[in-house]
Amino acid sequence: MLGELPFSTVLEIVVCLFLAATIAYCAILDRKLRAMRAGQDGMRELVAELNAATQRAVGAIDGLKRASEESGEELAERIRRARGLADELSLMLESGNSIADRLGRADRPVSASSAPARQAARPASPRDAATAARAASQLLEALKKKSG
Repeated sequence: MLGELPFSTVLEIVVCLFLAATIAYCAILDRKLRAMRAGQDGMRELVAELNAATQRAVGAIDGLKRASEESGEELAERIRRARGLADELSLMLESGNSIADRLGRADRPVSASSAPARQAARPASPRDAATAARAASQLLEALKKKSG
């Protein structure tokens, strides 16, 4: 049958077959390109959501850093005040012990054998006496504050 058709007709049939194959291939390629574009749009949305989530996370981290610094500063201030109060309490305790020792010695009857002990219990210098007096007054003030 092909032998009876002229060569130009056979050539046109072959070209038509190639054109049909090209059209089919272009249709398949078009579907694939559409699917890829749809995936690309989905990818753009995903990247935009990821960017927004990252910005929220950065904001949250900054907020946590500020809160951490503020609480650290507050804790440092509380520790500083606690140390000051502990030092003050230690001084008051020493003063109280000193006053209690002096009161305990004052309650004992004076005898000849206890005179050297009383001399030893007295402050060695005026400076020690002033320190003891200051400590005693601080202790009294603290006790007045606590009771009042």
